[in-house]
Amino acid sequence: MTHHDLAGTSTPVRPATFPDGPDALLLNPAVSRSRWRGERVRAALHPITVLAGLIGVAQVTVAALSESVLTTVFLLSAGIVAVCASVVVGWYDAATMITEHDHARGRPCRLDRVRGQFFFRGRDFTDLGTAGEAARTLIAGVDELHRSPARTWIDPAIPREAHRVVWKTLCYLDRTRAARDLTNELASDPDPAVGELATSAREVVHAIDDALKDALRHVRGCLELTRAWEAKLRHNNLAARTEGILARLPSHTELRQLSAAAEALPQTVFAYITAARDITGAGEFPWEQRPSPRSRLRRMLSWRARNLFTSKRPATDARGGRPET
Repeated sequence: MTHHDLAGTSTPVRPATFPDGPDALLLNPAVSRSRWRGERVRAALHPITVLAGLIGVAQVTVAALSESVLTTVFLLSAGIVAVCASVVVGWYDAATMITEHDHARGRPCRLDRVRGQFFFRGRDFTDLGTAGEAARTLIAGVDELHRSPARTWIDPAIPREAHRVVWKTLCYLDRTRAARDLTNELASDPDPAVGELATSAREVVHAIDDALKDALRHVRGCLELTRAWEAKLRHNNLAARTEGILARLPSHTELRQLSAAAEALPQTVFAYITAARDITGAGEFPWEQRPSPRSRLRRMLSWRARNLFTSKRPATDARGGRPET
C-alpha cells in the first residue's frame, strides 16, 4: 500500500448561493477542465464587462490625443478606472462562476439553464420525497470521501469512480420525474387497462429507487471504512504526540536526583551558617536556645490557673441557662 500525495486535488462538491438560499452542488464529471476554462473565460468576457473596458480604452486614447490638460486628466483618470474595474469584475465573475448563482429571477446564467448539464444541486430533488433525501445524502457522501484524510491511502481513482457512480445515479433519478408524474396520473384513472399501465410504470420507478438505495448503501460502506481508518490515523497521531511529549519529561531517576539535591541544600547551608556563627561568636539562634526556668514557671502557673477556674465554675442548666441547684 502506498501513500498518495493529493495536495492538488479538490472535491467536486461546492457550496454555492442560489436565489432560494445556499446549497451544495455536485459538478458533472464529464465536463473536462478545458471546458471549465472556456466557461470561465466566457464569464469573464461578459458583454457589459467588455464594453466597460472598451470605453475605458477609448477614454485613454482620447486623453492621449487631447490638447487640453484638464480634459486629458479627466479622461485619463476615467479611462484607467473603467479599465481596472472591468478587469476586476471579469476576474471576479470567472472566479465565482461555479459558486455564485444568485442571479435575477428569470435571468439564469449558462450553468443554470439546463439542470444536470454542468451540475446537480441538492434542492433539484426536493420534490422526489425520500429519493430526494437520498440524493442529498449521496452528494454529501462524495464530498466527505474527497475530503477524507484516508483518501491519501487509497487508489486516487476510487473517489473519482464514486463521483461518477453517484452522478449517474442522480441522472437516472432525474429522468424518473416524468415517469413519476405519469404514474400518479395513470393511478387516478378508473379504467382497469390504464391501471395496468400505472403498475408497469410504478415498477420501473421502484426499480430505479432500489438502485438508488443500493448506491447509497455502498457509498455509506465506503464512508464507514474511511472513517474507521481516520480514527486509526488519529489514534496513531495522538499516540506519537503523547510519546514524544512524555519522552521530553524528566524520568523518575532524574526526579529522585533532583529531590536529593534539593534536600541537601538546607543541610549544607546550615553547616556553613553554624560554622560562621561559631567563628564570629554571634551566639545561638532562637531555635537553639532552651527556655529559662522563669519562663517555664510562668507557663506552669498560667496553666494551673486556667484549670482551677474551669473546675470551680458552676454547671448551668441546659434548658434555662441557670446554675443547677
